[in-house]
Amino acid sequence: MAGLWLEAFLPDHLAAVAALEAEIAPAPWSVGMLAEELTLEGWRKVLLTPERTVVGYAVARLIYDEWHLLILGVAPKFWRRGLGRALVADLLGEARARTGGTVLLEVRASNVPARRLYESLGFTCIGVRRGYYRHGPCGPEDALVMACCDAR
Repeated sequence: MAGLWLEAFLPDHLAAVAALEAEIAPAPWSVGMLAEELTLEGWRKVLLTPERTVVGYAVARLIYDEWHLLILGVAPKFWRRGLGRALVADLLGEARARTGGTVLLEVRASNVPARRLYESLGFTCIGVRRGYYRHGPCGPEDALVMACCDAR
């Protein structure tokens, strides 16, 4: 992560995050959806280059005492550099500090690199949502529901 830094996801970042989301997600969140998240109780971060280019982002919502990681994305040219790990680790730190609660997420069953990342950070599979992802290269796909409860 050398030369990059993590900061709060602010309205100024909306266009860049939406553009990156459109580049990497099969069913990307719109600027409006992202803007709505900025009004809710949650945790939102971006990873920036020294030129202030957004190369990663994550959004989690706090629902009662549980955090729900809603989206996580990293620019393809920055894959395999630990940026996703840095974002999720920061969320886990926030969960420890604010609620000591569980962090939940859904991940495509076929997304083995993401599953390995989450498992390496202490997440375990607690369920399956059949056909959760309606858009993708092969049609509907199941989501694995994962939880990390060691944030206490």
